[in-house]
Amino acid sequence: PPPSPSSPPPPPKPTASNDPHLRLPHGAHADFRGEHNQTFVVLSAKDVAFNIRTEAADFRWNKRLVHGTKMAAAFWVIRTSTGKLLNIEYNDSFKAGGFVYEQGHKNVFVRDGEPPVVVDNVAVSVVGHTMTVVVQDKWELAATIAPFPFGNLLNKNKNLLNININPLYNADADVVAPHGIIGQAYDGDNIGINGKSDSERGPETTTKAQAEGAIEGEWRDYKVASKFSTDFKYSRFNARFAPHRDVSKLTGDRVQLAAAGAKVSKSAGASDFAPEDLLSLVVD
Repeated sequence: PPPSPSSPPPPPKPTASNDPHLRLPHGAHADFRGEHNQTFVVLSAKDVAFNIRTEAADFRWNKRLVHGTKMAAAFWVIRTSTGKLLNIEYNDSFKAGGFVYEQGHKNVFVRDGEPPVVVDNVAVSVVGHTMTVVVQDKWELAATIAPFPFGNLLNKNKNLLNININPLYNADADVVAPHGIIGQAYDGDNIGINGKSDSERGPETTTKAQAEGAIEGEWRDYKVASKFSTDFKYSRFNARFAPHRDVSKLTGDRVQLAAAGAKVSKSAGASDFAPEDLLSLVVD
């Protein structure tokens, strides 16, 4: 008999990058501008918080100028298996490492290439320009320092962060359903929900999209008062039970990925430039 057709490849892991473009769980996407010098929650789960700070940034290439934002810093708050509270920080201006803070202990600078800093079930490491925080059997969370895309003299020596979220368990089935701008998309099904994206392609534009249609409430609901805060409208950090978001209230286009036994990516994240930006280099 002829071989059975292979399943389509899974969509990319959830990420956030560059301006920032979100790759959401289950294959969805959105853009999120945020606000200058403000901190937002991308993932809130039991005992885990992953926050990012956005800053205004101008991106220049070819004959285009985009007034957008970048992710400038990443912050994690982790409660370990014995109840210790870790605050972890990585910044696009840091050189060769990042910080782990624990009350009652000296601050630890985690250096590139050195063994991970391990506290109970949490390991923090830096390899190259990437800091990775692993919560054993739960989450692998990373932030990478990257140069501005399409490097030219006007973008020279400018950096930003890209992030990646990879669950090490079935986050869709957690009794404490994750939340946050990205985390809420682990909502118990294999259907992605796209959010608003910036599509204007003029010579000078300003980004506006705030992932509308793909997130509960509105974008300001995900702002926190300080970099290590876990407190916001949909916080899961101290929860013992939390339901999935109500997808019936979301207006974004659905992305159906459950057919034909296809594998569905559980990872997510954000980066600054999407594939269509590469195309714009050709057509501008």
